[in-house]
Amino acid sequence: MGRKASYQCPHCSCGMTIRNSRSVHALLRNIFLQCSNYQCSFSAGGILEITHEISPSARPNPEIRLQTIKELTERKAANDENNE
Repeated sequence: MGRKASYQCPHCSCGMTIRNSRSVHALLRNIFLQCSNYQCSFSAGGILEITHEISPSARPNPEIRLQTIKELTERKAANDENNE
């Protein structure tokens, strides 16, 4: 099993917990976080987005097309060359 995502409170640096989330579409979720420090009580919303694939699926969804890490790296290298 993989690691859980962890977030740090921007105010007190304690851990934050995802209290709820809602799917926007297959690659995007709205998340709602709460600080674990009851004296701080900060809560916030955010976005969790899948942006690229590192390893392809053995059962790919034909409706999903993500850039590969190789494509992203090549694009970044091309942009870096153009900015020199």
